[in-house]
Amino acid sequence: MPLHFDIQRIADAALLAADQLLPDWLPDGTRKGKEFWPTNPVRGDRRPGSFSVNLTTGTWHDFASGDKGGDLVSLLAYLRGCRQADAARMIAEQLGLPFGGDHPKRDMLAEEAERQRIARQREQRQQQAEAERQAGWDRTAVHACHDFSLAGPADPAFPYLVRKRIKPHHLRQLGDVLLAPICWRGVVVNLQRIAADGGKRFLPGGRITGCYCPFGRIEVDGELYLVEGIATAATLHEQTGKPVAAAMSSGNLLPAGRELKRRYPEVRLIVGGDDDRAKEAEGQPNVGKLAAIHAATQLGCGYVLPAWPDDAPLHLSDYNDLAVWREGRV
Repeated sequence: MPLHFDIQRIADAALLAADQLLPDWLPDGTRKGKEFWPTNPVRGDRRPGSFSVNLTTGTWHDFASGDKGGDLVSLLAYLRGCRQADAARMIAEQLGLPFGGDHPKRDMLAEEAERQRIARQREQRQQQAEAERQAGWDRTAVHACHDFSLAGPADPAFPYLVRKRIKPHHLRQLGDVLLAPICWRGVVVNLQRIAADGGKRFLPGGRITGCYCPFGRIEVDGELYLVEGIATAATLHEQTGKPVAAAMSSGNLLPAGRELKRRYPEVRLIVGGDDDRAKEAEGQPNVGKLAAIHAATQLGCGYVLPAWPDDAPLHLSDYNDLAVWREGRV
């Protein structure tokens, strides 16, 4: 059997044992749904947030550095700084499986049958995970539409709006909570619930990736800003008069941008990034800026960052921070 088939066989077996292997390789990681979130020891992360492993497919990605791979063999090779063949051998030893020249005697038909069995099992797991995920998205979308329809216009005096110095726009209010509509292909599929103190929560189990919260009417052939958060989106919309879409996180800038480009192919997209200068000054990744640059590069569009005055405090990181700070000085 060629070596690359043997490596793939070990990668398939590793995926089935991911719950056993990943805590051993990355002991500080935690499982969140279908993903495993550790710190990245290669970069010396201080806390998790940009490094994740998909437990269904085995794909992994460090958003801050751009390092990524398609299976757990490549992940271990990355972590150990070795060849994939060596990583596959380590995993085989850990799982008690033969690898390469370790095979005492090859039964090619049996090996092919086992490979196909593992492939079918992996496909079944992926299909089941996709069906469960879609069902959860559908349930949450019904909940979101129901709550949004019950809510009334947001009170301009709501503490979060006052503190951020933004208008309510299309946000609604249900009791003591603001509701920001999260859209997918023109339909509300989730909500971000914003408390008076600024605490934010999405409805559990809802779609997020590729979704966005729009501010202003998106013209099919006009300019459209894509930013991270609600307050930043409202601020840029008020300052420029242009439509703005909030992706809700740095990691969703690229997926949301792709969805917007699919829905509005002629739109002139501009990514408005956060600029985590304080982290950069401490030697940590400037995740906001890196995310904006990465998204703009992949989308083939431009990006902008806040133009910081020389005396702007380092803890300011986005357009809303800058606007609030400037207003406070007047």
